[in-house]
Amino acid sequence: FSLIGCTGFARQVLYRPDTQPVTVSTALNPPSMVTAHTADGLTLKGYFWPGRTAHADIIVFLHGRNWTASRAAETARPLAGQGEGLLVASYRGFDDNPGRPSEAGLIQDAEAFTRLAAQLGEPESRIWLVGHSLGAAVALHAAESHPRIAGLFLFSAFAQLTDAVPKIARSLVPDRWNNLEAITKIRQPVVILQGGRDRFIPANSGAALFGSTRGPASLIVGTMSRHNPDFAVLSSWMPEAVASMAAGNLANLPPPPANWIEMVRRP
Repeated sequence: FSLIGCTGFARQVLYRPDTQPVTVSTALNPPSMVTAHTADGLTLKGYFWPGRTAHADIIVFLHGRNWTASRAAETARPLAGQGEGLLVASYRGFDDNPGRPSEAGLIQDAEAFTRLAAQLGEPESRIWLVGHSLGAAVALHAAESHPRIAGLFLFSAFAQLTDAVPKIARSLVPDRWNNLEAITKIRQPVVILQGGRDRFIPANSGAALFGSTRGPASLIVGTMSRHNPDFAVLSSWMPEAVASMAAGNLANLPPPPANWIEMVRRP
């Protein structure tokens, strides 16, 4: 293989962009299809549920590897109708989106959806980034892209890329995704949520990330939870958490749901 061919193969292994759609339930509260436009000229599709009021905050959900926007929308759907608007992002090369995934590219994609969130809300609407697995890394690296980003929820976040990428591709991937460094730059409140039964992310990743934070942070572990977030369980807690974080700190973060334990907090 040429170096370019090896790089392309390694990225394909790392990101495993899925193109198979998942049916998003339209019962009671169907989402709208929306498009975001990246700085380098790509048009990406997403899903949007408006908030209860025009001034509601907006959650931007950034999914993980080997997912699609439709799967992400169906997974995050319990967060819709809780008060905040919900915008489900997608990435280049995933679904039927144009382009090929890379670290720089996915960060641009997240920035595009953050700009879209600002357009969909009112000037006083805050933006909350919710990232899962690879999406948590994307959220961390895009957190400084808009002044209205008020806080982050990181689900199943890896501390280092080698925690998530298959061994076959580790030496070939040019993308670094240095989450331990990125999180040191975040001053907004950060809530790190890790499944106690996660088979893909090392058990010490959450603690390592928390130890690298410089602003308000909390580490919460789901004793019965695995890699994928269960928003059906967390959907009633997250709006309360968002409301408590509006002051820019975690002093009043509510207790998590059953089987989730807050291990440590820096208010």
